[in-house]
Amino acid sequence: MVFGLISLAATVPMVATSVLSLQSQAENTKSHGLDAEWKTDKSHMKCRPSARTPEKRKELFKGSKVVLRDGRLYVQLSSYKGEPLHPFAGYFLPYPDSNFEGLVSTISDEPPQLNWIYLDTGSKIFQISHGLRAEAERGLTGPWGGRVCSDGEIRFLMENWEGFITVETEEPGLWSLCFDRYDDGLKGKLGEDQRTVEVELVREAIDE
Repeated sequence: MVFGLISLAATVPMVATSVLSLQSQAENTKSHGLDAEWKTDKSHMKCRPSARTPEKRKELFKGSKVVLRDGRLYVQLSSYKGEPLHPFAGYFLPYPDSNFEGLVSTISDEPPQLNWIYLDTGSKIFQISHGLRAEAERGLTGPWGGRVCSDGEIRFLMENWEGFITVETEEPGLWSLCFDRYDDGLKGKLGEDQRTVEVELVREAIDE
């Protein structure tokens, strides 16, 4: 899926090399110091409706988490009954040939695969997506960042603000994770009666 016409036999060693290269880059970044060491520690991503979300919709999102499938990021509700999906499990890395931090996540465990997380600017609803570097550079690869709250909670930022919004899909319990880049609620970009929820993406440490 991710690698197009590359054969499976060629893909596995290539994937492993890519993973090792990115992991090595993360360790190198740690050894030279970051403004916050947690940035290179792998984490999950929880999803929480913003304070101004109507209570009825807040209930829908209790226990929700961010998952990856077919090049896109989704918010999986506790009511989801479909096939198991891979949870976001990633960390920050300086994006190559840039002056900002990117974000990577595993997309599978066997074989181990890592993708860059990016904003698909060609998507009508600005979907958060994942792919190899060549795919990611068709969109916006950063800057990604984190907001450290007074209670120690850390929330993800894109372009230095929390403009994340979820959009209902036709699949029950699965909502597209998008970015309200122009702060207009994706006005004129949604289907009739298609619901949205403004969300905060909360970093959840992984115990390893």
